[in-house]
Amino acid sequence: MSGLHKDVKKRTFLGLLLAVLLFIVMAAVYLLLFARDPVASLSRNVMMVVTAALLVCAVLFLCGLFLAILSIVQNRNFKHLNWLTGKTLFLLYPLVVYCGRLLHIAQEKIQHSFIAVNNRLVANRTRQLKPGEVLLLLPHCLQNGSCAYKITRNADNCRRCGKCQVPELLELAHRKKIMMDIVSGGTLARQAILKYRPRAIVAVACERDLSSGILDSFPLPVYGVVNERPEGPCMNTRVDLALLEETFNTIFKV
Repeated sequence: MSGLHKDVKKRTFLGLLLAVLLFIVMAAVYLLLFARDPVASLSRNVMMVVTAALLVCAVLFLCGLFLAILSIVQNRNFKHLNWLTGKTLFLLYPLVVYCGRLLHIAQEKIQHSFIAVNNRLVANRTRQLKPGEVLLLLPHCLQNGSCAYKITRNADNCRRCGKCQVPELLELAHRKKIMMDIVSGGTLARQAILKYRPRAIVAVACERDLSSGILDSFPLPVYGVVNERPEGPCMNTRVDLALLEETFNTIFKV
């Protein structure tokens, strides 16, 4: 599994997440200790209750972050605490992106780091799934843009002319006996999930679509593979087939 996203620094997302949580804790402590109104007792009590609740949530999120780091470092899964880890990463994701913007860190870099963190956690959760329990979701932009045979919703329309990677992906799905669907956006992706009801998903897309898809699908585990865009976004994109094969062989064992 060392070859999967080996060039992506997971610490980018995790470091920003830690910074956000420390800021929340410090703000809550400050409000509890110094921002009291000695005159209005009711407003003071309400403020203290809200601040105390905020502090408790921040501590829980810190525990979730610690568990995520421990899971990554030790390559293990804390089965009964996955919900806390997932909620920590996903609920605070918008704040992490905003923090990165303030620090002039490119959003795509944060998204790539988030996907790498998520993938490592998913890899620790998914062990020995049956072939029929994994869904491969592909974007329609993998198809050659000039092809007259549209394969969205029905990949069997592919004529296997060799101008794009769709025939190879169909062969991979057939050989691994996994479900596969080609979609043009989030709505069709959600419909595919409802149709196949997988226990795990391998999704190919750009950083933005993968990040939003991972967040939308929680708690369903989604392993993200970032596509290649030699002609720019949404046009004749490609995917690293060797990485995709390694994903199924090493992580899902299908």
